[in-house]
Amino acid sequence: MKILHINFSKEGGAAIGVKRFHEALKDRGIRSEIFYFSEYLKKNSINSLNTLIKWKIQVYLKKIIFKFFTNINSKESHSLNYFSVLKIKDILSEKKPDIVHLHWIGNEMISIKDISKIDIPLVWTFHDMWPFCGGEHFTENNRFRSSYNKLSRSKYESGIDINKLLWEKKFKLLSNKKINIVCPSNWIKKKLDRDKIFKRNIKIISPYIIDKKKWEVKIKKGKNDREKKIKIVFIATSSVNYRKGFPYLYKAIEKYLDKDKYEIVCVGDKPKFFDSITIEKKYLGYISNYKQIKKIYSSSDILVMPSLMESFGQIYIEAGICGLPCVAFKNTAAEDIVKHKFNGYLAKFKSSKDLANGIEWCRSKFLSSLEKKKIKKMTIKNFSNTKINNLVKLYKKIENKNF
Repeated sequence: MKILHINFSKEGGAAIGVKRFHEALKDRGIRSEIFYFSEYLKKNSINSLNTLIKWKIQVYLKKIIFKFFTNINSKESHSLNYFSVLKIKDILSEKKPDIVHLHWIGNEMISIKDISKIDIPLVWTFHDMWPFCGGEHFTENNRFRSSYNKLSRSKYESGIDINKLLWEKKFKLLSNKKINIVCPSNWIKKKLDRDKIFKRNIKIISPYIIDKKKWEVKIKKGKNDREKKIKIVFIATSSVNYRKGFPYLYKAIEKYLDKDKYEIVCVGDKPKFFDSITIEKKYLGYISNYKQIKKIYSSSDILVMPSLMESFGQIYIEAGICGLPCVAFKNTAAEDIVKHKFNGYLAKFKSSKDLANGIEWCRSKFLSSLEKKKIKKMTIKNFSNTKINNLVKLYKKIENKNF
């Protein structure tokens, strides 16, 4: 059995998740390969060059459409994936997989129509909401539940209802397509429970995983509450994005916490309000080397990640395997990872005050090395490489033609 994973890029959260699945599958003796669209575009071949030209045209066309033909009141990124760019049939003919596993395929990489024409058993991990929405990768308005009818459209939008057109295209081409869906979290699964495109499809939950050998760290001796400041770490590759919730952390620090007791370190894109924080702070920029990330976690005391919408949130398990308690919001995918007042704190949704309560609670409970070891043990138990059984079972059922 050969699995071909297809993902847009080697960078980003989805890419990290894909690579971890790929390595875990190989450890199980399953043939696995990853196709990265961004790497394919760099190849020195006629096909790659033609694809690159078509892709750039589509990206430019998308900008034109959103600038002149539609006005969408949204901070979220969109993908159209309306026209063919990647010749997926040629890729599959070359790679000869038994199962195609789609991952993050937005940004005009592959058309909705081309997805519908894949005639090899198909698995699709929903790394965001795009597969069952219009063009939005995440959205709070849930228009997909009402088939994007006119009444569900925001009064602040005008022009072509591009999200409605894209949803209708997906419904027409994918609603009867046999696709086995993988949800990284219960949060995504619950969204799908009220979806109309994939309501008849097989759906399983298979969370992201982490290699305990690569992420092995020595838990340091805990600090005394009266010792040096407690270090908060905030890590997000797109922390300027409103979904990452940094303004709530900013308000929690400035309005509710004792500023003499805390400092903060930020990794990723610099958040909008970071420079205005009045506690000791350090911005480290984007870091892709996991060994450096491990050092940052190991030198920190609490991860605070007040994301509003995530399909999973891999940094929670990265922090957890390093022994850090996590503070996050309720009603998000973090609920699958953070157990309230056990390995962290789940604050009331969008409440900076309760976020501050969570930080204070973690400071009082998780400074000892013993407590940190408990968090590490729990993370390994729930999210180590061995936790791909659901995915492997799905592959084998497909191989045996039970799905």
